[in-house]
Amino acid sequence: MELFCYEDHRPIWISFENPTGEPGGGGKENFGAKGHPFEFVAPGEEKVLCDVEGPGVIRRIWFTLEDRSPEMLKGIYLNGYWDGEEEPSVCAPIGDFFCMGYGGMKTFENEFFASPEGRSFLCQIPMPFFKRGKLTLKNCSGKENGHLFYDVDMTKQELPEGTMYFHADHHGPAKNPLGKDVTVLEVPEGKGRFLGMNVSVFPDMQYKGSWWGEGEVKIYLNGEETPSLVGTGTEDYISTAWGQGVFFNRLQGCAAVDSAGASFYRFHQKDPLFFQNGCKVELQAIGGAPKALAREIQEQGASMLPLAYDLGGRMTHLYRRDWKWEEVPEEGFITFYRQDSFSTVAYYYLRRSC
Repeated sequence: MELFCYEDHRPIWISFENPTGEPGGGGKENFGAKGHPFEFVAPGEEKVLCDVEGPGVIRRIWFTLEDRSPEMLKGIYLNGYWDGEEEPSVCAPIGDFFCMGYGGMKTFENEFFASPEGRSFLCQIPMPFFKRGKLTLKNCSGKENGHLFYDVDMTKQELPEGTMYFHADHHGPAKNPLGKDVTVLEVPEGKGRFLGMNVSVFPDMQYKGSWWGEGEVKIYLNGEETPSLVGTGTEDYISTAWGQGVFFNRLQGCAAVDSAGASFYRFHQKDPLFFQNGCKVELQAIGGAPKALAREIQEQGASMLPLAYDLGGRMTHLYRRDWKWEEVPEEGFITFYRQDSFSTVAYYYLRRSC
């Protein structure tokens, strides 16, 4: 829609200064001066950010907290409830949800999330609802967090045919069984759109700092047994190559990476991934190392399953066959299944809330 075209939408800003978003309902405390900009969040408390009648679309979520430590990034959850559901369609730790699942707060901006100076949280994914929209922050950290400032901006409007509910599913942090892919999303049925994901990986020390990112993203559409959409490597999925460093693009990036972990994201805005009856997204837990290091890792008892070696651009398969290390050229690069810890958030839309 052009910026100069009128639309019959009612803007609503919800904060502690106007918790209902009602017209003329804000700024009434302290005689209209700054009277109620923040509150504290007690341990175990689920603080309601907004609870409003529809139809409408939440278009912007911004907040900050006094304690933004890695402990709090994992211990405070954002929950979203649509149309009276008892279980949230959005449920994720704020660090993982806002693309900061590893390494603490970062200054960054992408298409849907930002932290302009590394001290706040901003999401601009549209979240529609028909009857009622509710957002909360739940403090599962066991500690009080002070000075929660927030602002939820939405439009009260009629929704078009084909409107879908926004979902965010969190998995982990958990270590994958050896040889088993990491599940990022599993929707057994229904029409929808996979919007993207944020992934944090915590490499296990038993692999001696070797490369963890050889795994491919696999996307199964409409109940298929083998995937239609398959990538070529973890860093390839976020559009970089030959390793992975810190960078921020609009639709893909890596917020943090070092020997202890990494956090990266991709959004399928310009390459939309719709599904008609279910969707499953997986990431292979595969790494790689030169032959000498790979052999040392295995001989020291690490959990690994060699898959193949690359020599001069030719791949020789090793998986599920008898072979010996002496067969592998010294210059060979070995790929192998490994066990690391992953924490993921999948962002997607569904025609119905579930």
